[in-house]
Amino acid sequence: MTPAKKTDPDDTVAAAQDLLKAAKTRRENAKRAADQVFWTAVRDQIDARTLRQTDACDAIGYTREYVRRQLKALADGDFNPIE
Repeated sequence: MTPAKKTDPDDTVAAAQDLLKAAKTRRENAKRAADQVFWTAVRDQIDARTLRQTDACDAIGYTREYVRRQLKALADGDFNPIE
């Protein structure tokens, strides 16, 4: 019978840290994807002239400045997934 190999605690910690880093990236990508879907819907309603920006702000509870910044971020690709 072969004795069980002892694992190096540093290897175990490094492996756990890698798992957490990957989980964090997945979480960030999911948040970015949700933001992209949401702000795309807001932009589409404003662009279709279904709502004015102020009407959209009233509906979602954000200030016009915040909406403006988020729509600019959408246009700039800030909600694209992290690679």
